[in-house]
Amino acid sequence: MGLFILSRRERPDPLQPAWLAAHRRHGFREPLRLTAGDWRLDLFGALNGLGPQLVQRDNGDFAACTGVFFYRGARGTAGLESLLDDFDGERFPWSGSRGHFAVIVCKAGRMFLATDALGGYKVYHDGGRTLLSSSFTALRANLAQATPDAQGAWEYAWNGATYGTRTFIREIRQLRRGSLLTLGPQAEISAEYRLPAADAPQHASIDEAAEDYADRLRALFRVYAAGGGRFRTALSGGYDSRLMLALLLDAGLDPQVYVYGRAGDDDVRVAKAIAAGEGLALEHVDKSQTAPPPSAGHTERAWVRFDGWKNDGLFDSGVDAEDRLLRVPGDVSVLNGSAGEVFRNFFYLPDRRYRARDVVWSFYSRHDPQAMTGAFDAEAYDAAMSADLRAAIGADARDDALLARADIEALYPLHRARYWTARDVGLNQRFGPLLFPYLEPAVFSGTEREPIAWKDYGRLEAKIIERVHPALARYPSAYGFVPADGPDLRYRLKMQLTFLRPTWLRRYSYRLQQRGPLPPRPAWLGDAALSAAGLDPALPHMRALFVPERLRDAEVFNRVCTMELALAGQPLPG
Repeated sequence: MGLFILSRRERPDPLQPAWLAAHRRHGFREPLRLTAGDWRLDLFGALNGLGPQLVQRDNGDFAACTGVFFYRGARGTAGLESLLDDFDGERFPWSGSRGHFAVIVCKAGRMFLATDALGGYKVYHDGGRTLLSSSFTALRANLAQATPDAQGAWEYAWNGATYGTRTFIREIRQLRRGSLLTLGPQAEISAEYRLPAADAPQHASIDEAAEDYADRLRALFRVYAAGGGRFRTALSGGYDSRLMLALLLDAGLDPQVYVYGRAGDDDVRVAKAIAAGEGLALEHVDKSQTAPPPSAGHTERAWVRFDGWKNDGLFDSGVDAEDRLLRVPGDVSVLNGSAGEVFRNFFYLPDRRYRARDVVWSFYSRHDPQAMTGAFDAEAYDAAMSADLRAAIGADARDDALLARADIEALYPLHRARYWTARDVGLNQRFGPLLFPYLEPAVFSGTEREPIAWKDYGRLEAKIIERVHPALARYPSAYGFVPADGPDLRYRLKMQLTFLRPTWLRRYSYRLQQRGPLPPRPAWLGDAALSAAGLDPALPHMRALFVPERLRDAEVFNRVCTMELALAGQPLPG
């Protein structure tokens, strides 16, 4: 929960007055400052009012964390106490840790920073690693100048995140994976977590696999339950939230349950049927009917609470920033079902070997060349994305190398989830405690080796739900069939249309959709709203890379405006 800033003490104070004043206005309390050796730590509590997570000892040793941290089954400060006893400065005990977090340890006058095994909780730094923070805007506020990183800007605009060590600002980098850093004259990476290699499928049958993953998830939810407090989870018509509910009930918990959507949506219809059948109270949240907050300071509030950028762009009605805070009052932990696709065929690719570039064409080629300037080189863009994919799994560096299908499956947790999904991890945990069970390596490790046929149509995940809570597997889904019964012929034929579409053709799908007249944009992306935030609606910083007038996709335009704001500085307060 909250955020941290680590800085070398010879640097100017990193708490820039305008940045700090905006964070005070929109929910963050005064930070706690600690120093050790050549480093200082500024530690902020969460937006819901929970204070910093910190343990200190009389000899000057301390351990602090942001995000959500479990160690040896203990949560928060109890886990930090045990970690401080065990930590030797040479390695970080990732195998005994759960959650998504940054941990700062000071022992015998030396400071260390560690992130969770996946690297899901994002940490940003300057080029010399003399300033590190879970806050992207804190890094931006300490730059004398900011220049766009072209590849990072194109990745974020078209795919909602940046990958590898890039951000869309050249002077700000991100840690690639779970890391232990020793804080000396610079922050040096002394260890990185790597998933243990698995050479063959681990299970003889889909039922055996389902039993194993059900056991892993049950063990994790026992850790959650032992940490105390109340739990809240969304419920939809899909599999991931249903499995989450099954695990909460299996752990003997009484979760608060809610559903997003309009009254006639499939998600709402299915969630209401499950709640009624299982005797659960269900809160229905229709954001389209929720009145937006007052407009004064609206963009600045989003900029603070979402740390300058989020996957779908910073500009919106304001309802999202308010709703996320309402989800996490007091001792409530919210569970998020992101990355449940580790149990499914996420890329919808037939079972064979592929180049990394084939995956780029299938999934990351959502760009419209007509909306970009001559600076864009499609071949160079694809090559950079391909290199990031191979680096994520430690694969052959040659662009034409064929990857085993298990490597393709590993790209989902180790690339897509590590960067796109994980941006939402840190943002959600600024508000209060958020748990992401499917992003735990202890849960997803080995899923990449399971036969693709088990993952097709959600078969494996349906069987996991059956193992954990058989009754929940018997309710219809938004896919038009009951998970326990499996997909009908209509659904199978529908999916085959995707499976059989070759990768070279998928490459052009998005741009073919971007034809026709420019659709109207929502009011929060109009010139008046952009001007009120202190932006020049002509978007001068982004014009070297994009032709804004040709951007038909409002979400992409939103992200381009978000980058313009980041490069310009910070929004006006009201």
